[in-house]
Amino acid sequence: MAPVSEGGTDALLPDLPKGPLQAYRARASFCWRELVLFLEGEDVLRLKKAIFSALENDPLFARSHGEDLSLEKYRELSFLRCKRVMEYSLLPVEEMVARPLSVQTLIACLGMYDWSLAVKFSLHMLTFGSAIYSSGSERHLKYLPKIFNMDIFGCFAVTELSHGSNAKAIRTTAHYDPATEEFIIHSPDFEAAKFWVGNMGKTATHAVVFAQLYTPGGQCHGLHSFVVQIRNPKTLLPMPGVMVGDIGKKLGLNGVDNGFAMFHKVRIPRQDLLNRTGDVTPEGTYVTPFKDDRQRFGASLGTLSFGRVAIVGMSIVNLKLALSIALRFSATRCQFGPSDGEEVPVLEYQTQQWRLLPYLAAVYALDHFSKSLYLDLAELQQGLMGTDQGARQAELGREIHALASAGKPLASWTAQRGIQECREACGGHGYLAVNRLGDLRNDNDPNCTFEGDNNILLQQTSSYLLSLLACHVQGGARFESPLRTVDFLQAYPDILGQRFTCPSVDSCLDSSVPLAAYEWLVCYLLHESYQKLNQEKRSGSNDFEARNNSQLKDDAVALVDVIAPPDFVLDSPIGRADGELYKNLWTAVLLESRVLERPSWWSEFSVHKPRIGSLKSKL
Repeated sequence: MAPVSEGGTDALLPDLPKGPLQAYRARASFCWRELVLFLEGEDVLRLKKAIFSALENDPLFARSHGEDLSLEKYRELSFLRCKRVMEYSLLPVEEMVARPLSVQTLIACLGMYDWSLAVKFSLHMLTFGSAIYSSGSERHLKYLPKIFNMDIFGCFAVTELSHGSNAKAIRTTAHYDPATEEFIIHSPDFEAAKFWVGNMGKTATHAVVFAQLYTPGGQCHGLHSFVVQIRNPKTLLPMPGVMVGDIGKKLGLNGVDNGFAMFHKVRIPRQDLLNRTGDVTPEGTYVTPFKDDRQRFGASLGTLSFGRVAIVGMSIVNLKLALSIALRFSATRCQFGPSDGEEVPVLEYQTQQWRLLPYLAAVYALDHFSKSLYLDLAELQQGLMGTDQGARQAELGREIHALASAGKPLASWTAQRGIQECREACGGHGYLAVNRLGDLRNDNDPNCTFEGDNNILLQQTSSYLLSLLACHVQGGARFESPLRTVDFLQAYPDILGQRFTCPSVDSCLDSSVPLAAYEWLVCYLLHESYQKLNQEKRSGSNDFEARNNSQLKDDAVALVDVIAPPDFVLDSPIGRADGELYKNLWTAVLLESRVLERPSWWSEFSVHKPRIGSLKSKL
C-alpha cells in the first residue's frame, strides 16, 4: 500500500469543496473529521485513500456515463478490473490476517465504485479463496498462489436449480472410489445442476463444490466441500464430464457472470476434499475430529456464514451511498417557503426528515454491528485453522450462523426500503439513471435473496433460539453462548413478568428503555412460539407440520388463475400455467444464445495475459 503523503490527517481528510452545502456543515454540532477518525481510524483511512486513488487514476476504471455497455463488454471490463485490482496488491495477505476489517474495507470501497467488480473480486479471493484456506488443510495451500496470481479463477457452488436455502437437501453427490483414491462428483439430474453460481458463467476455472459425501458401502456423511476444476485455465473450455454455462442477464450485477454446471461422473483426487471438518482415508474410512454430526456441521457453518456476513456489509454500503445522495440533494433542493421569503431546502420539512433520518440512524447502528460480526467470524475462522475444534468452537459456529441469518435480512431489507425512500425523496431527479439510485436499488435487490432467502434465514435464527429454550425448559440448561448474545434470556421468566414503566418522556430517551422493550418482545415471541409448537406436537403433528400448520395457502393458486393472462403475455418461465418450474427454467436458460460458449474476448486476453506484479513498480 502506498505511504500517506505529508500532512497527516489533513491529507487523509482534505477540506470539502465550498458551496451550497456549507451552510448545513457550519451548523453541525460536531467536527466531521473527528467522527471519521473515531469510527474508522487512520489505518483504514489510509487504505481507503490508496484504493480510491488507484481507481480514479487508472483509465481502466474511467466512468462511462451515458454509454450502455453490452452484457459481454460489461463482463469483460469486470474481469479485467478484477485482474487489475489484484495487480495493485492493495492489501497484502499478512495484513488481511492481522487486520480482518481491512478486508471488509477493501470490498466496501470496490463496491462503492461498482458492485459487479466487488462481487467478482470477493467471490474469487474471499469466498473461493477463504473456503480453501479455512476449510482445507496444508495439502490445499498449493492453490493459494494460483488464486493470487489469477492462474485459476474461482467460484463457490452450493445452490442448485431445485435447492437453495435448504442446503442439507443438496443432491450433488461425491462417491469415494478406494481403487483409484478418487471422488466421483455427479449430478443425478438437471434439477441437481449447480445454479446461480457467481463467476461460473464464463470465467471460473475452478469451483468449491458442495456435495453429499458417500464412502464405500453407501453411507452418506452429509454435506462436504471439494475443489473441482471445471474449465481449462488456458482455453476456458469445459473439462471432460462438465457441462457449464451462463444463466443470462439479471436485474442487476450484470458484470458478474452467474452460471450453472452439471457433473457427469467427474473424477477428482481424494486430496481435493476440503478436509478441515472431515476426511476420508485412502482405504475409504471417514474420520472427523468432532464427536457428532451436529458439532461438525456447526463448525462448518462458518464457511456458509461468510457470504451472509459479507452481504450485511454490502447492504450497509448501498444505504450509505443512497443516503449520501438523498440528503445532499435535500439540503440543496429548495421548494416552497414563506409567502414573502425565499424557498427553503426540502430537508427543513419534517416529512423529509421522517423519511430519511431514521435510515441515517440505522446505517450507523448497522455499520457497528457489521464490523463486530465480521470480527467474530474472523475469530471463528482462526480457531478452525488452529487446534480449537471442541464444543465451544462448534457452538460459536452455530451462534454466528444464527446472527448472520438474522443480520442479513435486517440489513438487506433496511437497505432496500431505505434506497427506495431515498429515490422517492429525490423526486423525479431520483429516477434519472445518472444519479445512480436505480442502480443501487437493483444491485442491492439480490442481497435479499442470495446466500439464503431472508424469510428462510429468519426461521433458522428462530430455530436456534427455540432449541436453546427447549434445552432450558426440559433439562435446566443455562442460556449462554460464546459471544453472550443470548445470555439475557437466562432471566426469561422475570423479563416476561415486567411491565412498561416510564415516569417521563425524557426518561424514554435513555437507551436502556428500547433495549428492555426488545428483550421483553424476544422473550414473549419465543414463549408464544414454543407454546404453539408444543400444542401442535401434542395433537399428533410432527416437527415440520407443527411449524407449518399456521400458514395461509389453499386458495392462492386458484385466485391467481383468475387474474393471470396467457403464458405468451405473462412471459415468465417460472410462472407458466403448467407448473413445470425447473423444466421451464432449464429450457429457457439453455435457449439463451451462446450460454455454453467461452467469452469472445478470451483469446486475445490469454495471448497478452499480464502477470501479477507488472503494475507494482508503477505505483
